[in-house]
Amino acid sequence: MKANRKIIQARTIDTVTGEVLFSTQRASKVKYFDEEKGYLFWARKSFSKSFADIDFPDDMSDLEIGRMARLAKRIWSNTNMLGYRGNGGVRAYSIDMIADILKIKTRQAYRFIEKMIRLGVLARVTINTDQRKETQLYVNPIYFFSSNRIPLSLYLIFHRQLDQYIPKWAQEAYGGLKGYG
Repeated sequence: MKANRKIIQARTIDTVTGEVLFSTQRASKVKYFDEEKGYLFWARKSFSKSFADIDFPDDMSDLEIGRMARLAKRIWSNTNMLGYRGNGGVRAYSIDMIADILKIKTRQAYRFIEKMIRLGVLARVTINTDQRKETQLYVNPIYFFSSNRIPLSLYLIFHRQLDQYIPKWAQEAYGGLKGYG
């Protein structure tokens, strides 16, 4: 087996003269291939995972589970918000955009989203600023999760569902905020 031969280089270059002012290099700490674990596949891509031992709500049909799986591919980075990069930064998907993603009519998308909110699979968060009002949809990390850590903001949105899976000491580390919301 060959050793990891990836080298990370950093250089500071004077853009006028082209002179290298500073240069450093080190071996990559990421082990892309491990004999026991195999190849590290797409280490820096966005992802969404689901958990085998967590069932979807009984009231969800297979069609709705499929729709949620399709939407889970649209979770923005590690926020669990359904979003995309748009003009001026990250934007939340609108109902019309979700309808296009799911290849259904806007009215069907609205009913689907409302049902997922009612079942606790999604949550709607409204952000008001002096300039605009924005509605964001977040996916419950119990069902689809785009990170390894639950930030406080996501915990606050879904704490009622999460508390049955998170140990007491972690709930207390969030500041004992169970009583809010």
